[in-house]
Amino acid sequence: MQFLEDPRGGERLWRLLSGNNRPLAMGRGGRGSPQEELAAVRRLAREAEPALRRDPEGRWRWELAADNGPDVRCPGVFARQIDARRAFHRFTQAVELAEITSAQREQR
Repeated sequence: MQFLEDPRGGERLWRLLSGNNRPLAMGRGGRGSPQEELAAVRRLAREAEPALRRDPEGRWRWELAADNGPDVRCPGVFARQIDARRAFHRFTQAVELAEITSAQREQR
């Protein structure tokens, strides 16, 4: 899990990358440490069912949210609902093995 720090002190974002550096999930950092945030995302992935949403163009994506917890979403879209479900399954497997890294976001 890569935490992206805003050099201006803004909101911390994170993304979970696959072994080939493709994003599997992304979200906003909470107020806790990166270790606490990773633990919260793992708990959410184990306990919650994803919301599968279809956009106006008919493409699918998954999202997870918890009260006072992390918001997690799929970074891509899929032509079929089953592909979105498979992407969520890949995320749940990868988040259990995730390690923490950090990077700096570009200033805009």
